[in-house]
Amino acid sequence: MSRFYEVRQKDGAARIGRLQLNEVVQTPLMLRVESLTYWESKEGRGEVPRGAVGAVLLPEVHPFFEAGNSQSGDFFVLAFASALLNSPRDFARRIVGARERIPPDAALWVPGVATAENAAVLFYAGVDLVDNTNAVLKGYGGIYQTEEGEERLESLEELPCNCSVCSSLSAGELRKKAGRKRALLLARHNTLLLEKEVKKVRARVRAGTLREYVEQKVRSSVFLTAVLRILDSEAEVYFERRTPVARRGVQLKANTMESLKRVEVRRFARRVQERYEPPAGRRVLVLLPCSARKPYSASQSHRKFVEAVADFRGCLHELILTSPLGVVPRELELAYPAAFYDIPVTGYWDAEERAWVASCLRAYLERNLQNYESAVVVAHLGGAAREICSGVAAELGVEIVQTCEGERGEEATTAVCSKEGLSRLKEVVAELCGEKQRLTGFELKAGVVKALADFQFGLGAGSGLVGNLSLKKNLPKKKEGERMKITGKFPFYKLSSKGEVLARIVPEFGTLALTVKGARRIANFLSPRSSYKVEIGDFVPKGSVLAPGVVNADPEIRENDEVVFCGEKAFGVGRAKMSGWEMVESRRGVAVQVREVEEI
Repeated sequence: MSRFYEVRQKDGAARIGRLQLNEVVQTPLMLRVESLTYWESKEGRGEVPRGAVGAVLLPEVHPFFEAGNSQSGDFFVLAFASALLNSPRDFARRIVGARERIPPDAALWVPGVATAENAAVLFYAGVDLVDNTNAVLKGYGGIYQTEEGEERLESLEELPCNCSVCSSLSAGELRKKAGRKRALLLARHNTLLLEKEVKKVRARVRAGTLREYVEQKVRSSVFLTAVLRILDSEAEVYFERRTPVARRGVQLKANTMESLKRVEVRRFARRVQERYEPPAGRRVLVLLPCSARKPYSASQSHRKFVEAVADFRGCLHELILTSPLGVVPRELELAYPAAFYDIPVTGYWDAEERAWVASCLRAYLERNLQNYESAVVVAHLGGAAREICSGVAAELGVEIVQTCEGERGEEATTAVCSKEGLSRLKEVVAELCGEKQRLTGFELKAGVVKALADFQFGLGAGSGLVGNLSLKKNLPKKKEGERMKITGKFPFYKLSSKGEVLARIVPEFGTLALTVKGARRIANFLSPRSSYKVEIGDFVPKGSVLAPGVVNADPEIRENDEVVFCGEKAFGVGRAKMSGWEMVESRRGVAVQVREVEEI
């Protein structure tokens, strides 16, 4: 239980929080060696610093280590932290292991190892506190630290920094300083550089872009690149439990191959397989390329695709093939991160990228191909996407019709949007569909709302919210006397029944926001394992639901999930500000941001 540490904002395992020491400080935080000496002197005079209580986490090799020891405290110090630098695997495993052993509302301090080069990775992995011990020791050893590593002062022609030390001295002048004075100046430079890095990380956490920054930072170090890859492969569950389902308006930039391993990418692909069903009654599957503009429907290329097949959209299902997300059903183009990602477009896809996208397409076809009346797949693709599609189709024995040439890069985009390519697409679709069947506005909107509900809450939620879709006309089967309406222009759809709003799409998050009536409507359609429910005490929330008021919570809940909360006196809906397991284990902080509540 934490009385003196409260997490205020998170980005994955990294947190911004308030820790009360002799004064209230903000994490991620760099402690200075001189402040630690001050604590010791106060304690030596019989004065105990007011505030947080700390404890030491011992490694498994220590004789006093207890695997089942229940931890309590406000912050924890990882003992023998220097051992983290022995190998990338030790670095990853010990930090993750320490974070898993302590309460979610306790801070983790890893002493003696932080540098401007590795600080971002430490905080990304879940560390809250570091110190400048390494910076000082390196300074006394004649080492000049940089954001990308370190150099001996003797090897520098000039000082590549603009801190107060480097802007007042040249490299030559610094070398001429007396030993102790030179050491103090180097230590000060190293400390200022680390302090600057900590501030950068805090800014990135606030912006929700720490992962992109970490991918950029590790490029300067073989060791840290290995650490990130090990974290991605061996700590996937650890990060998944701590990563929000959506970030408000934050663009996911997939600039490196490590981006394929991101939690958001893997989660999206998994949910498409487990929580999505193609609209009933669609006869033909059409594969389309992605676009630079998101959502795809807003792009010029996709407007051309839609215009070409408009007369037959009622019997078509559109699936977008893209890296790094794999496959994106048209109905889910507004979901996070499908509407919020960007990639460098060169026309070149490397082997790992091809393999990942191919695996997503293969899994989708194996699961859903039987839902289409036509066994033929139409692929309006060029370049590498065309090659990937052809390879998967050959593996599965699926008949495929290509409707444009297979150029690469910008030429591929030109081919799929060319007059000839679009005419060929329309021709093939008309032949396979036969009679014309256009989509009404309501059918299009209902498909999007239903798919988003299933994607967020699990299969069945969409049917509970919108109604079951008939096989013939793809219209909702309404309850007797019910009048269902979906109003608003794309993407601002609002679902209503009998004049009462049930849900609305929030484009900034790429999610559905429920009203109390919408939540009651889907409650009976959700499986107990994916209920997204938070059980609270016998009170009616007047503001946000705080963690101490939570009795139990669905472990599937992640930050920014839409949740239903209920107790003896209240029933309501809101947005989760913690994962479900954190709500139960934490004793401070906002658990649910309440949108609407009814007294029972």
